Order: sequence, then C-alpha cells, then structure tokens
Amino acid sequence: MNLSRILKYLKVKRFVGDENLEIKGIAYDSRVVNEGDLFVAIKGLNVDGHRFIPEAVLSGAVAVVLEDDVIEDSYFVERGVAKVVVADSRKALALISSAFYDFPSQKLKLIGVTGTNGKTTTTHLIKSILESSGLKTGLIGTINYVIEDEIIPAGQTTPESAEINMFLSKMIERGISACAMEVSSHALALDRVYGLDFDVGVFTNLTQDHLDFHRTFEAYLQAKKILFDSLKQSAYAIYNIDDPNGERIVADTKAMRLSYGKSERADIKVKDVRLGFEGTYVVIQTPTENALEINSKLIGEFNVYNILSAVAVGYVLGVEHEDIKKGIEKLENVKGRFERMISPDGYTVIIDYAHTPDALEKCIDTILKLKEQSGGGKLITVFGCGGDRDKGKRPIMGRISTEKSDITVITSDNPRFEDPEKIISDILEGVKINSVYYIFVDRKEAIWRALEMAEKGDIVLIAGKGHEEYQIVRDVKIPFSDSQVVLEFFSN
Repeated sequence: MNLSRILKYLKVKRFVGDENLEIKGIAYDSRVVNEGDLFVAIKGLNVDGHRFIPEAVLSGAVAVVLEDDVIEDSYFVERGVAKVVVADSRKALALISSAFYDFPSQKLKLIGVTGTNGKTTTTHLIKSILESSGLKTGLIGTINYVIEDEIIPAGQTTPESAEINMFLSKMIERGISACAMEVSSHALALDRVYGLDFDVGVFTNLTQDHLDFHRTFEAYLQAKKILFDSLKQSAYAIYNIDDPNGERIVADTKAMRLSYGKSERADIKVKDVRLGFEGTYVVIQTPTENALEINSKLIGEFNVYNILSAVAVGYVLGVEHEDIKKGIEKLENVKGRFERMISPDGYTVIIDYAHTPDALEKCIDTILKLKEQSGGGKLITVFGCGGDRDKGKRPIMGRISTEKSDITVITSDNPRFEDPEKIISDILEGVKINSVYYIFVDRKEAIWRALEMAEKGDIVLIAGKGHEEYQIVRDVKIPFSDSQVVLEFFSN
C-alpha cells in the first residue's frame, strides 16, 4: 500500500521524506520488522519503542511513526526513510492497521464483549448462536483466536490493533461474516480497538480487578465505558441492568440500548431458572416474541447472565428464536470455565478461571447451591493470586474461600516476579479465624493434597487458572495445566 493513502487517515504533526513509498507491512516490535515495513514506535508500559527506531531502520523499515520527535530529521533523510510525527502513536497504529487491511471491521458484524467476568463464555455463546443461524463467525478471546478451522492460541485477551485488523481481514477472506471479540479494559485503555466499527457492544459486569493497571475502580469503569462511548448510532449497547454500574457504562452512548437481567425493568429477562450439575434450564422473555425455553449444558447462576447477554445479541441481530435456542443448547462447557471432572473415587473436581473476588464467590456460591440440592459432602477450594497484579484482591479472596469452603488450600498462581510466599501472606491477611486451611506453595502439590483429602460426594474447586497451560515464573511460561495435574492424579 502507498504511504500517502495511509497518511490521509492520520493527524500528522510533521512529515519528512517521500509520501509515495510502498508499505509492505506494519510492525510495532523492532525484532519482527521486515524489509519495506512501516514501524510504529510505541511507549510501552515497561519499554519505550522510540529506543528501537535505529534497530527497526536497520531491519528494513522504510517509514517510522513516532510521537516523541527525538531523532534528527537528517538521520531519516540520509537513509531514505520517511518520518511521521503524530500526537499519539497508539491511536496512529490502530488507524494505520485499519487502513492497511482496508477497514475489515466495516465488512463484518463485529460484536465486542467487555466486563470483569463472563467475556469468554459469552463470546462462545454468541459464536454458537450466529453459526446456528447460518452466519460463519470468527472469535477473538482469552483462550484462542478462531478463524474458521484455524485456531491460534491467544497471547492476550485482546491482541494489539495490528493483529486484530489482520485477523479480521483473514476472516473476510475466508467468507466469515461476523466476529465475537472479548474486549479487555487494557485493550480499551491502550487503544487496541480504537477506530474499530463495532455493531454491538456487550457489558457483562464490573467488579474488582486490574487495579494494578488502572489504579482506581473509577478509572477501570471509565476504561470499560470507552467501548460504549465509541459506538455509532446504528449500533446496539447491550448491558446488564442488575449490575450497579450497568446504566453508568451506557450513559453516554449514541447507540440503541437494550438491557438484560432478572429485574422486571430488563428488556430481556429471566422468567424461570432451574440449576443442576448437568446444566441449566432457563426461560427468557424477549420484547417481541414468546418466551424462550432453553436447556443449556452450562452450569451455574453466573452462566444465566452469560446466556441472557448472548440471547440479547441474537435478538438485536435478528436471529430467529429457534436458532438462538439451538446455538445455546449445543454449546458444551467452555474449557476452564466450571469444567467438571469426576474422580474414580466418586468425588467431583471443578476447574474454573475464577481469579477475581466476585468470580470466586459466584463460583463457590453456585457449588454450595448445587451441593445443597444433591446432599453433597465437603467443599475443598484450591486457589492462589497472580503476582505483579492487583494486590488488594488477595485478602478478599482469602476471606471468601475460608468463609465459604470447608477446607481451603492456598497455593501459587502465576507469581511472575513476586515471591510466592509473600503473595500467600497477603492472602492470609483475609482468612477467617478458626477456618481450616493449608498452604502448599507448589501448585501441583497443592492440587494433589486437596485430591487426597477428598472423599466420595465431596467437591474440589481448583480456581484461578482455568484453561491456562502454563505457570508464569518471572517472565518465563513453564508448562502447567490444572486439568492435566488432576488426570495424572486420577491415573495414579
């Protein structure tokens, strides 16, 4: 693509060089620059990309976009490299990527799902509903990115804008006409989805998380709000009316609003719910038609909200009731989301990604409710908290687990650069006095010890990692899977 075509979408403060250069690719990491690329220097959280401009030029970059005008014009002129100075290189990267891939978000139905919990299950439900209606649908999310039969393991919940536009472009090439995307608060705050043309925005819920990054709950809320503030008039803003922040999130949107929840005020509402260990029966009323009766394989009250939000998406996109029902009912459990395993000794293991206080509490409450129905035994909860992440949630999660579980096993969960024992001591500040808890720093040992304690009828909840297949120690991902550790124990 000709550089001049890209430049017309940017607010350029200064330009030096030849506008008619041919751009072969976009890069924001100097280590992956190829001959003919345009390099965008981004100020990262830990590293400033402006430091690597010479490296990018050496690797063949023919144009450089930067926000700090730190290198003399002569450096670029001598090397025949175009210099583009902008006010914000993150926003520029997003706009450049959209233009380079010919604005793919405008060519398919793009549904963005944001919130603290429920994004992954909701996007999988939406994909299943749309595919039941005959719409080929892609997915961008925490577990993987799905483009037809191509499944790419996810590096982060929402990738950088260059990758998003590349994935959307690939989807269009393969005849995919819709995409369900998880949109994280980091992605919104860091402009990864800036300039994308969303047809539907979905808000699930908002509870404490990521305060290591956002610093305050208000800043976290404002980041989530960006998705809805940016929606066009013809789009839909779907929100959880039962969440105390739901109406604030959509307060300034130009889009059409549709609420869901248990409240009578909701546009899409629950009329009846029956929970069980085999799944969930739910009756949902939409504004215009007869109630929908759904027998979902998903377990737990929190999944009722995920189902409601997905029904709302199907409704605004004109999907027939029968296809909405079929799409929800055919979805098996999402990996690492209330994933159930039955031991040879007759106890149940549940693996869940619950890594926030709210998610852990909802997960435990669901188990207690189901245990009450089935007259089950003890609840043993295994969990830890991530290193270099929101420290405020550690004692809260310690309190929740020890108050609600019969036995708690506290362990490690992606300690990163922190001392695992220090993380555990933060968790211990919240534990209930006289509660039964054990500490095993090694996560495999913690899981095995919990399974050794379990008897027929008991439930062992292993929370925090869910689908993840690694443990992050310092900056190294060491292979580790909760479900594999459980299977290994069963086979022994």
